[in-house]
Amino acid sequence: MKMISVVIPCFNHGVYLEEAVESVLAQSYQHFEIVIVNDGSTDPYTNELLLSFDKPNCRVLCTDNQGLPAARNNGIRGTEGDYICCLDADDRYHPDYFKKAVAVLEHDEEQRYGAVPAWVRFFGSSDVLWKTVGSNSAGFEPFLQGIRNNLQSATMFRRICWEEIGGFDESMTLGYEDWDFWLKMLDLGYEWFCLEEPLIYYRQKDQSMVTSADEVRPRILETLIRKHHGFYTKHLLPILLERDQEVCRLQKENRILAEQLAVSSGNYISGAKKSRLNTLCMQARHALKKFYPSS
Repeated sequence: MKMISVVIPCFNHGVYLEEAVESVLAQSYQHFEIVIVNDGSTDPYTNELLLSFDKPNCRVLCTDNQGLPAARNNGIRGTEGDYICCLDADDRYHPDYFKKAVAVLEHDEEQRYGAVPAWVRFFGSSDVLWKTVGSNSAGFEPFLQGIRNNLQSATMFRRICWEEIGGFDESMTLGYEDWDFWLKMLDLGYEWFCLEEPLIYYRQKDQSMVTSADEVRPRILETLIRKHHGFYTKHLLPILLERDQEVCRLQKENRILAEQLAVSSGNYISGAKKSRLNTLCMQARHALKKFYPSS
């Protein structure tokens, strides 16, 4: 039975930590170790909790604050598992995720798959289902990873991938370090197989590292493109075509919403306000036509 090493970086997230750990302890596949990396937390509650943290198959590693990618690397270096899971301290797993992910990797004798993602259920400030792109029913399309990060960071992956990649890029402290990691996995020739059911739970908060990264997305995306110039050059045509289709879909949806708003608003406004609303709708349509004349 293969060992799973679960690394949980924790920076001031002690209030959520036990929930994350319990989701690992509740797994139907029980051959795992847990390493919690206290990445220089400044929150008294988190530090006090971790000083006396006592859970089965669980130990705590304390480091200076070095950022999320370094915390993951520090945790992985001290583990022995063939498979790795980097679970954020405020997220959690479905009880059957390990069993189902390991089954895929164990039957993959050629090691075609470097990782086994699953659909992601958001909880907290939102309740949505993120259907992660996979390599089964939808077909594996590597170029889609160049447009957006299709794998949640808690995805299980092979240790050999981490070793061949050289770990997470510790300079990417602004975010998207997992996106960079998956792109490197593709560069090595690995694919992934998606479990098409919600087995990973992501806590959505109004402010998080992801929202902070999204605020400087152009800057980080430029870094990714420069780092993976070969990948983006190779897949440039399908990336541009996919983005064009997405823009067209959004334009159509926006036109429908604008028309519905104009109709519904007409039921209770009139005169100058109605005229102004119609003008704004027309301006939006004209603005879109500057970029897509056929819209």
